[in-house]
Amino acid sequence: MSAAPFFYSHYGLALRSDLALPHLLPGDPAAPADVDIRLASIADDRLADAMHFRNWRAEPGELLFHAFGICRLLVSGGTTILVDREAGATDAALVSILLGTGISALLMQRHILPVHSCSIASDRGAILVIGRSGAGKSTTLGGLVAAGCTMLADDVTGVTVDTAGATAIPAFPAMRLWRDSLSLLGRDDDARVRVREDMEKYYVAVPRFRAAPMPIRGVVLLQGHNGSAITRRDVPMANRVEALARYVHRKNFLRGLGLQPWAFDAVVRLAQSIEMVAIGRPGLGTTPAAMAGAVIDHFALGAELTRAG
Repeated sequence: MSAAPFFYSHYGLALRSDLALPHLLPGDPAAPADVDIRLASIADDRLADAMHFRNWRAEPGELLFHAFGICRLLVSGGTTILVDREAGATDAALVSILLGTGISALLMQRHILPVHSCSIASDRGAILVIGRSGAGKSTTLGGLVAAGCTMLADDVTGVTVDTAGATAIPAFPAMRLWRDSLSLLGRDDDARVRVREDMEKYYVAVPRFRAAPMPIRGVVLLQGHNGSAITRRDVPMANRVEALARYVHRKNFLRGLGLQPWAFDAVVRLAQSIEMVAIGRPGLGTTPAAMAGAVIDHFALGAELTRAG
């Protein structure tokens, strides 16, 4: 591996980093960096008078997050992330916190909404899949990728909203799957890297990835239920804002950063610009292919998948 600094492209941003960030797209070292990620110490009293809740403090333009036993992150101005590493923290743990919490806070500061969703591309725009933890987002994405779909993001999709509509901004070309999801997908033997030493979750490369942003066509809300069949129903406009707002990644940061009005406006405009469907996943007996099939059928993706081969 080459020595620091490292250069990447992530959510369309040029990153310069003191830390190696495996799985991100490579960047151009000659290009100006949009974001600088640096290993540095952070004063204990930083943001001491700012709004605080549990393990974070924030004020407009700046957020300090403490992952106990791993690191503290200071995210500033949408341009800088300082990483104060704690003794014994592994690279994998640092990267996991940085790419999750750190990048979501940074996207908020740049007025990019981090939506906790996986997403795929289609001829008519991006399709995002949201749902509670355990609802089956990762296994549904695995089924969609196995069916020939092109991935945009596996966990957090960047979303911008303007007068032209809503746009999905892709992340990086790998899925993070739990061991049981790998088994369901028949990919136990794939080459993979553990996300963190204390988690049975792994990075798995995907065969098709789109790095360019694209308009958002629709959102799937995954919901578990006790029935025996996969269900589908449209989500009425009156329920869309609440459902979408619930899945803004690290949404509690918005208040500390003074960004709640912006985020609410973005969610409302997203809700107004997309098709939204709720797909119910039976508690037992369903497969990734069946869940993917429900998404493919609803959005009539079969013909384009056949053309793509």
